[in-house]
Amino acid sequence: MPNYNRRQWLQKSLLASSAMLVAGPAGALTHPQQPKSSKVSNGLLRLNWNENPYGPSEKALQAVIEGVRAANRYPDALVGEMKKKLASKFGLMADQIILTAGSTEVLSLLGQHVGLQKGEILTPWPSFPTMIQFGEACGANIRKVSLDKKDRLDLNQLKDSITDKTSLVFVCNPNNPTSTEVSTSDLRSFLRSVPQNVLVCVDEAYIEYSKKGVAGSMVDLVSELPNLIICRTFSKAYGLAGLRIGYAISNSANIDALRQRHLGWELSAGIAPLSGAMAALDDEAFLNMVIQKNEEGRQILYKAFKKWGVDYNPSSTNFVYARSEKFQKNVISGLATQNILITKWPDMTHHIRISIGKPEEMRQFVAAAESFLV
Repeated sequence: MPNYNRRQWLQKSLLASSAMLVAGPAGALTHPQQPKSSKVSNGLLRLNWNENPYGPSEKALQAVIEGVRAANRYPDALVGEMKKKLASKFGLMADQIILTAGSTEVLSLLGQHVGLQKGEILTPWPSFPTMIQFGEACGANIRKVSLDKKDRLDLNQLKDSITDKTSLVFVCNPNNPTSTEVSTSDLRSFLRSVPQNVLVCVDEAYIEYSKKGVAGSMVDLVSELPNLIICRTFSKAYGLAGLRIGYAISNSANIDALRQRHLGWELSAGIAPLSGAMAALDDEAFLNMVIQKNEEGRQILYKAFKKWGVDYNPSSTNFVYARSEKFQKNVISGLATQNILITKWPDMTHHIRISIGKPEEMRQFVAAAESFLV
């Protein structure tokens, strides 16, 4: 493995490019097809977006209300405060963090960088598609590596697939949509094996729900590995999906390069979202409750699937990836007529994905889904 100092890394990194980011061809960035949900109440059971049904916490909600009172101000001071808070939590420096409107901003930004340089993105598949869509729309070559027989990232195959043409490796762990994760030790070994002139983006959107929780994060490796970027979000376990706030962690050189090309200049997350996120970070009791309740809902789903003979992946997330052969082909549209939304992306040929709601919501889903068994 070649050794690079920070200056050499910046010179060789795609993030050091001065290319302007542009949108891809019209219509190229469509989200994977699934039932659209415009309602937020009125009896609609949203089990298609992996949302947290319990959030925001009361502490976060009160902070958001107070933040709205200052909505006539730009959030620059609060941005600095939030980065210091995150840095303290992770034992990092504030200049190793960039704040974004959800982690999808970072994923799209990285995809565009690779695409505009006509580079190559290597990704396990199926996995979360945002980076792939933006990269492909901007000209990136996409190479997909199959998952293993248990629908987990195949790190050995991924490592063997890296070539001198590979610009970026995308790793979503736990993985969306398959709800699986690879072990912390295996992922650490893989990340250390990637050549340092190849960027690696690890998406940890569901890390709080994983077997080790945040203790299984790769964040502590960012100071060791100059090519590593970690994406995190407040959209899932913290229940702030509608407020759009996330962040990326890397070495300061990469973060500075991202910041210079971030169209929002780190102001895309406003005062109210930042206020809510800061309060959410301190509300460990709420986070623990969410994780516990998620497990309750998950077990209700597991019990039904076992009774029905439906194969599913043990989940490290707030959703479950299950085989669909035991269900009628119209299960998605049929449930939608009953105001229950679940997910089936085009690449999910033999699977469906069910987000985990409150225990009573999962019982409602089970009762409705049983009528679609074959």
